[in-house]
Amino acid sequence: MALYYDEILAGNCFGQIDVTPTPSITDSTNILEKKILSPVSEFGYTTEELYYKARKFVKEKKEQIQLKYGDNIRLIALSKQEKLGKWNASYTRNVGFLDVVGNDRKQAWIALGDMTKEQAMEEYVKLLLDRCSIFRI
Repeated sequence: MALYYDEILAGNCFGQIDVTPTPSITDSTNILEKKILSPVSEFGYTTEELYYKARKFVKEKKEQIQLKYGDNIRLIALSKQEKLGKWNASYTRNVGFLDVVGNDRKQAWIALGDMTKEQAMEEYVKLLLDRCSIFRI
């Protein structure tokens, strides 16, 4: 059983304990097969349609879904990458040294590098499908 360090710092430990068993060899092949499938081929929507449905879902259900701190930061960075492209200092104002969340968002966006708009949209949908089971419904 693992408790993630960033969740301890955020004080959001409720429901965030990882109790999943380590996958066996047969489970890992199934996991690889599932990750190869793109959300577009699985649901029959275009990447853009799925992305905007996912964004709408997150905005409407933000009180009902509990994502980890790192996942929230990643979703924000991916949406900025989709909207504005590669990080540029002119897009953001300077964040203070003690603004931990602002610095984390900035670093996550910088880490995406030259990711294309389509890749960012697909990663957003994949992350939401992986972390939030009610989105699949």
